[in-house]
Amino acid sequence: MSVTAPELPDVFKAAPEEPLRSVADRMAEMLPPGYRVEILGGELVVSPTPSVIHMGDISLIRRQIDAQLPATLITGEVLSAGLSGDSGDLAIPDLAVLPVTAMDDYGTDWLVSPDTVEFVMEVVSPGNSKTDTVAKVDRYASWAIPIYLLVDPRDGTVVCRSAPRDGEYQAIRKFTFGDMVKLPSPLDNVRIDTAELRRYP
Repeated sequence: MSVTAPELPDVFKAAPEEPLRSVADRMAEMLPPGYRVEILGGELVVSPTPSVIHMGDISLIRRQIDAQLPATLITGEVLSAGLSGDSGDLAIPDLAVLPVTAMDDYGTDWLVSPDTVEFVMEVVSPGNSKTDTVAKVDRYASWAIPIYLLVDPRDGTVVCRSAPRDGEYQAIRKFTFGDMVKLPSPLDNVRIDTAELRRYP
């Protein structure tokens, strides 16, 4: 479940002229392990540790993608994507695909530039779906990430968005759990069998 806190304790509030990223960093250090702090549309968004179904659906898809990627690409979970500097949005997709050369380019950095990322996937949380279905659609499209795969265990659907242009995805394809999802370019050799994905009760 993702929640946008209406009131932040004083320790989390930005001092005048303090970058929002600094507040996010402080918040991330104080929260229990597994929590994520993202900046989407200029707002702090906190997500708790995901459920077993959420985690399992990610794992089932990641295994399939890993088996089909060329040696030049790798997958990563809990990868931070955003523009460099102290301001601007920061997203942490459930799964991402990026070039293996990113390990050399970024080394021990925790943040990668969105133009490095070929694919992102989010599994919708049952509590606040708007983070994945609205805010991240806008953010990933504005960053021109080629593919955004949205998996929704609430209703057993998958939406594949691709071909970003002018801040919007031009191609949108919809599937239901049980369908074979063929990813578009640049991962058009990858197919994902969704038959084993689980829905929330």
